[in-house]
Amino acid sequence: MDQEVHGIDGLLRDETVRERRGALCRRIETAGITVHDILCCEDRTAFVGPGYEDRHTVVLTRSGGYLRRISGEEFFVDPTGGYLTRPGDEHRVAHPVGPGDRSTDIRIGEQLFADRFDGRPGTRRFTVSGATDLHHRALLAAARRGADPFELAERLHRLLDLIAASAGHWRTDTTARPSTARVHGDLVRDTCAALATGTPALRLSLEDLARVVGVSPHHLSRVFHAVTGTTLTRYRNQLRVRGVLHALEEGEDSLRTLSYAYGFADQAHLTRMCRSHTGQVPSAVRSLLTDRA
Repeated sequence: MDQEVHGIDGLLRDETVRERRGALCRRIETAGITVHDILCCEDRTAFVGPGYEDRHTVVLTRSGGYLRRISGEEFFVDPTGGYLTRPGDEHRVAHPVGPGDRSTDIRIGEQLFADRFDGRPGTRRFTVSGATDLHHRALLAAARRGADPFELAERLHRLLDLIAASAGHWRTDTTARPSTARVHGDLVRDTCAALATGTPALRLSLEDLARVVGVSPHHLSRVFHAVTGTTLTRYRNQLRVRGVLHALEEGEDSLRTLSYAYGFADQAHLTRMCRSHTGQVPSAVRSLLTDRA
């Protein structure tokens, strides 16, 4: 699948950019910042690499999911957030749920990165609010529409500010022994991977999801909250809403179809949940994410 390359400086090119093996992307550029909209075609379930980072990056995921191991720290990445990298970081990637994940790779200068992200506690992985995620997707839609370069630059700086201000770091369970914490971390990783496989997984009951990862519903619920600081219900709802946003971004216009696909009781339920997570109703989201000027 060929992707356009959008230059934020106003130069539009239609060549395909292959930044790394198995990835196609389109690019936005402004002073000191490069944004790659990446569609990953890699399907290897084992870790590939190592590679070594040469820039400061902020990476956000819009669909699908994959495993990242950065300088020894391993985590599952999905549309609820992203991660940070710095020059010299060793990184590996694996795709246990298959290809097709979509990410936004924002490469920024050292000072811009330090001003927003250095000195923050916690791990490399972070979560973002639904409103920040919507701003992120709206920026890319504006670039596809050929928005004014000044507007795109302002949107991009605003996105970085929102990420830095609202990003909540993924917790680790400090109450458990190291060996137990590793087991708990693996369980959360497997649960996230199971839910990232597509809409059927997001329609599973708690009992069915627990069966998929091989534990009791009570144990799964308790461990997930201890490790992540959020409930499985809220996390699942975040994924469902992000899935709806991505479908609208890709051109789906039937809210009834999306309500059924993502397991909402009806269109009104979808509307309430979308407003709760993003601050906008689906019809407004659809307008923000359209490619048409």
